[in-house]
Amino acid sequence: MGDGPRPLLSRRGRRSGALSGVVIDITERKRTEEALAESQRRLQAILDTVPVGIVIAEAPSGRIIGGNPQVERIFGHPVLPSDSLESYREWVCYHPDGRQVEGPEYPLSRALLGQEERPELEVLYQRGDGRKTWVRLIAAPVRDGSGQIVAGVVACLDIDQEKRVGEALREFNATLEQRIAEAIAEREKIEAQLRQAQKMEAVGRLTGGVAHDFNNLLTVVTGNLDMLRRRVEGSGDGRLIRNLDNALEGARRAGQLTHRLLAFSRQSPLQPEVLDLNKIVSGMSELLRRTIGENIAIETVLAGGLWRTEADPNQLESAVLNLAVNARDAMPDGGKLTLETANAYLDEAYAASTNGEVKAGQYVMVSVSDTGTGMTPDVRAKVFEPFFTTKPVGKGTGLGLAQVYGFARQSGGHAAIYSEPGEGTTVKLYFPRILRSDDKVRSPQAEEPVAAPPAAVKGETILVVEDEIMVREFSISVLEEAGYRVLSAEDGPTALKLLEAHRHEIALLFTDVVLTGPMNGRKVADEALRLRPDLKVLFTTGYTRNAIIHHGRLDEGVHLITKPFAAASLAERVRGLLDGA
Repeated sequence: MGDGPRPLLSRRGRRSGALSGVVIDITERKRTEEALAESQRRLQAILDTVPVGIVIAEAPSGRIIGGNPQVERIFGHPVLPSDSLESYREWVCYHPDGRQVEGPEYPLSRALLGQEERPELEVLYQRGDGRKTWVRLIAAPVRDGSGQIVAGVVACLDIDQEKRVGEALREFNATLEQRIAEAIAEREKIEAQLRQAQKMEAVGRLTGGVAHDFNNLLTVVTGNLDMLRRRVEGSGDGRLIRNLDNALEGARRAGQLTHRLLAFSRQSPLQPEVLDLNKIVSGMSELLRRTIGENIAIETVLAGGLWRTEADPNQLESAVLNLAVNARDAMPDGGKLTLETANAYLDEAYAASTNGEVKAGQYVMVSVSDTGTGMTPDVRAKVFEPFFTTKPVGKGTGLGLAQVYGFARQSGGHAAIYSEPGEGTTVKLYFPRILRSDDKVRSPQAEEPVAAPPAAVKGETILVVEDEIMVREFSISVLEEAGYRVLSAEDGPTALKLLEAHRHEIALLFTDVVLTGPMNGRKVADEALRLRPDLKVLFTTGYTRNAIIHHGRLDEGVHLITKPFAAASLAERVRGLLDGA
């Protein structure tokens, strides 16, 4: 039977007293079983090293016949042989659309039925510890040599991190798109603000230049009309006097127009004082009541502990009055006007939103609010521009708010407007807080009328320096009529020659700031004071962006009369300086 022992299976029996049996050789079966066991061990070893979870089910019953430890790592439960897939119903999975996945939908079920060769599904699996994880299931049928499905295998891939990274990436992309859109919108807003600021600056320069030239002409017109009016006052010709009065009133209004143009362009000289805005606002209540009429109620809300600020009181009162008049016009059927003061802090974010128009810091605020018709956004964006008005032709110059805006900016502050159609309008003016303790607060009631100037002292000589011939001749006429001896020059070098020739005779230098030639009025005054330290100096200008005015404010000790000026005003200022007033 060959070499070596062989496993035998014997069966014994008795027949006629003899022992009989059948011997069966089971060697091949044993070898087959051992080979199968070895194959299973190799398969399990492979499954154990595969980095994805594997589950094997028998067909057609669906009984689980194998798997690997990776399944437990992913699902939190081990793979145990069972009668069918029904035993795994407690493994709850959710479809990407949020509903619970049913048994027939699983890829392994579809593979065992031969519905698909490679069914696949992503599910959100709820583990026994409560944690949820994303898993991708990929199944395939296992066929025998005849093509019959004998089993199914499903690979379970842990895609939780991939899904969460993908979700985070989608959220990031959405956030990034939103931020890009916001950045583009912010850039467009800033560019629009910059264009507006550049336009306002260009218009300001233009209006300032026009106002300067116009002031020179008005000085001549107003001055000569005034002198002529005084000469014909006793003539008895009432008609001529009325005509001259009308001409003077027209010239006065033209002067107000140029003053507003200069205020808008921040080129109007300011004489700031330490102010208590509460006193200014409360002191204007009666004036406002007379101005805006009885059908509008006025409410004043004054802040306690209001900080002090520094501003030109006359310009401030004019600004508040302008705003009140605009508010009245916005309430033709009556309404409510509210004046309010408050301490305010403008932060870095707000300052940045104004494109550098205002610095962050502490401010004193005064606001004027109405319950009128309000403004649309396109109107609101243009209200501070000069000559822009919504009023009918002949009802407004369009310079009121422009003047207010320019005054606030020139004072180191800020103007802001808030308005909605049908909801009224609020204009807020911000002025920088001052912390100095040695300044006296200006009281609105402290002013006294100026006394008439005395006549010139015999022998007093005035040196007039003016490059505009008509203004120079007018100034000479005014001063000579007041009794002064007058010397004149059209430029700086000529003026200095006259000063050297009449060093001890000239009592006062009256010079324009802007002069043609190599020297401006400031330099002429500096040279004159070097020769005569005790010399009195009076400047005049219709355009104040120059050497004697820094940021719209007069240097300490500088005396200025702005164009256009009346004959009496010039005589008063000269006499006051000579008398040391």
